Amino acid sequence: MTLRVPKLLKTAVISDDPHLAARFSSAMARKFYYLTVMDGPRMARPDANAEALRRNNALARIEADRVVLTGLSDAQLTAMTDLLPSKVVRLCGASDVESFALKSMVGNKRLIWGLENIGVGLLQALHEGRLIEFENGGPTTASVVGKSRHHVVCEAGNDLAEVNAANYAYALGASLTIIPKVDPKVSEQILEQFYASENGQQRLELQRELRDLCGDIELGSGASLSFFTKQLPFGVGFPAHPSTHIFTYPDCGVSLVNGFAAEQARSRGVNVAVLVDPEKTPAPEIDAATKALPKKRVFVRAYRGKAAEVTRITDMVDHYPYDLLVFATHCGDADGWRWTYEFTDSEGIERQLKVDIAIGIGRTDDDNLLKVVQFSYFHSLDGVDWSDPVAKADLYVGSAIKDYSEWSGREDFEPIHKETLDRVRSSAAMAMFDNNFIPMPVAIAGSSTPIIINNACVSWHELAARFTFANARAYIGTLFPVLPFEAENVANLILDKHWGKPLPEALWLSQVETYGKLDPRRPYVMTGVYIQKLRSTKEDVPRYIMKRLEDGRRHYARQVAHTSEKEQKNMQHVLDYYRNEAAGLHERWLKK
Repeated sequence: MTLRVPKLLKTAVISDDPHLAARFSSAMARKFYYLTVMDGPRMARPDANAEALRRNNALARIEADRVVLTGLSDAQLTAMTDLLPSKVVRLCGASDVESFALKSMVGNKRLIWGLENIGVGLLQALHEGRLIEFENGGPTTASVVGKSRHHVVCEAGNDLAEVNAANYAYALGASLTIIPKVDPKVSEQILEQFYASENGQQRLELQRELRDLCGDIELGSGASLSFFTKQLPFGVGFPAHPSTHIFTYPDCGVSLVNGFAAEQARSRGVNVAVLVDPEKTPAPEIDAATKALPKKRVFVRAYRGKAAEVTRITDMVDHYPYDLLVFATHCGDADGWRWTYEFTDSEGIERQLKVDIAIGIGRTDDDNLLKVVQFSYFHSLDGVDWSDPVAKADLYVGSAIKDYSEWSGREDFEPIHKETLDRVRSSAAMAMFDNNFIPMPVAIAGSSTPIIINNACVSWHELAARFTFANARAYIGTLFPVLPFEAENVANLILDKHWGKPLPEALWLSQVETYGKLDPRRPYVMTGVYIQKLRSTKEDVPRYIMKRLEDGRRHYARQVAHTSEKEQKNMQHVLDYYRNEAAGLHERWLKK
């Protein structure tokens, strides 16, 4: 049974109170529609303005005409109301829930639910057409059955993600099960074991461990799965079923909007593809994509060999208006250093911070100047291991990390000690023609929401979350190394034979046909909402690209004129990128 693509309600809820978000959802959600729920902007971050803009952009994608702001701080309310038209804003509290409900719901008895598994309670209330209320000690269960053969599984530990999972399941007619939160140390161990795994037996054991963490989930023939997960690829534990993953944090609600909005009626298809092959490893999948995609009416641009230098790829990833990006190269954690800082933070507290550092280096137009991207992995603060959640619970972090982020790069803020490391965990460096590319994008594809297929080895672990945060609506990567013939076969099947099918199903079928039904080898993992497809639509693609490049040029021309002297050089570089790309496109495709 093919899942129906839900329409988008033009009403949205922004809240940091999951119980309030669930109560408003019970009043506002409608059958065959998806109701958007997002958390509030994280105002403690240095990029708090960008946090509000991300939510504003997501609201624009659903063409929101009513935005309920509830359970937010004054600073969050100000950040959002400054961006939104006053006519769409509704400042609401718990007493306003009933005003959004259908008359038939208001007369019904409320569904009383406990304080756990609130997503299941919300979905049950939606099925029964009732408003939900939460009480300490109220009844609760961990699962509710839907009408479709799709099953949504949500890892506990983030109540607002459970609300999102319930609205997602309701929109797809799916069942929902809440599974216990996985200890962060266990998650890290599993991912590390996948990263270092060398044989099928090790991976079979890891599959069983993922399946065990999900408990008893009843799946019939033809079932499919969506996992709401903090970081684990649970779907690998269910190789007999197509699956996808949605990260519970950060910006779960934004990710769902990006996926659903792309599949609405009259939305653009996957019309512009970029292929990246630095020629660091055999990449027959790029040749396969070069042949397959034009047959699907897709405009293809390739960066191969020297064209795939770090700076060019960085600029393209961030600014070129692509709908599909395919990488083929090596990927893995880079070597680097451990830097130890001792400083007095802005609260007057003496701190010791150890940070693991990896760098990516790109060329610039100035032969005497290189562009350096620095990746930081926090190792410890005041002697407490940063990856130990139990020890960290008693650690006062205060302003230490924020101060480090703001002071890094200052001449008077230097480490007191440096030591070399063979591996900087989570750095996820991708080999380009000249140096390592360490993707840390804030927005990609000129603020579009593309699909990314990364055939690089072990490319899912960190990069899935980074690219999703940067608004990739779907991301396919690998958990462990793949051989060239595997990469070619999977890519060719996804981009040709299974084109137009829901992307998780296309990926699952491609792996089944590559490895066989009995072979549990499943290196590829998908992130993104289930109903997305690779599909093209009729469009004058060169003119579409030119319009996007011209829009980008005008935006950065304004930015250069109104930014600080410190930022002007970066802004000018991006402005030059848009100008050069537009000139090249005009010469190649639009010149009369």
